[in-house]
Amino acid sequence: MDTSVFEVKKGVLHSYDGEAHEVEGGAYLSPEAYLRTAGELESLRRRRLEESSAILVGMVFGSALLGLAAGYWLGRRGDDDD
Repeated sequence: MDTSVFEVKKGVLHSYDGEAHEVEGGAYLSPEAYLRTAGELESLRRRRLEESSAILVGMVFGSALLGLAAGYWLGRRGDDDD
């Protein structure tokens, strides 16, 4: 078992301000495991944001090209009627 994660069945936690908290079930992460997990989550959030912004740029560019093509086609069609 990884020693940076401890499963808790039942226990009492004492905070730095001296308060005691009873807990039942769950897991305890060591400070190293918490920092590693928080870093991984932050990098995943950053990558997800970059991917979503790339998709948005592609959609805007594609819409602009489609609008340009439709305008050109409609403009050419109007010239043929005369």
